[in-house]
Amino acid sequence: MKRLRQWPLTLMIIGYTAIWIWAAWSPVDRFGWFLENLLIFLFLLVFIYIHRYFSFSYFSYFCIMFFLTLHTIGSHYSYQTPIDPWLKQWFELDRAYYDRVVHFSFGLLMVVPIKEWYQQFLNLPLKMYAFVSILTVFSAGALYELIEMWVTMIVAPEEGAKFIGIQGDQWDTQHDMELALYGSILMILFATIIKPIKHALYSHFKTEG
Repeated sequence: MKRLRQWPLTLMIIGYTAIWIWAAWSPVDRFGWFLENLLIFLFLLVFIYIHRYFSFSYFSYFCIMFFLTLHTIGSHYSYQTPIDPWLKQWFELDRAYYDRVVHFSFGLLMVVPIKEWYQQFLNLPLKMYAFVSILTVFSAGALYELIEMWVTMIVAPEEGAKFIGIQGDQWDTQHDMELALYGSILMILFATIIKPIKHALYSHFKTEG
């Protein structure tokens, strides 16, 4: 029965594995792909360790896998995806924006499992869970930018601007952190609004039944 309940997670893992294999097969820049995937490997090791002691909700697993999928696709194309030229032409943009989408998605999606983790292991006032989760996303975004810089300086300093993806924007790092912060706040606000609606609908149908 336990295995039967695990099938959604198993399906998500299979789906992500298929996407990762596709992305690894013939990336635009093999070395850039390797650098981008170093953090994925580290994340998956932490994820496997945590999963031994704590199971997230299926929605959290979906958020994690969806974010990893976005990042994996980006790494395949060195974050210059086929949709970027279309977006640049359609919206008259001066740079590729897929990386910004991924940073925003990090905040939007990863704040969900982070909040679940804190609710399980920390004894905080109810409203503090959201605040601490948003701070964690912001801190993780800042740490990622530092790790990105350190890895580039150590492994390939000559590829710095290309790997970090500043695309001529001197505020690129700050914008990336900003978007992750906005994404986490938006998800928390959405969850705050939708929760009483779900509760009201549940109570209504329960009464009707």
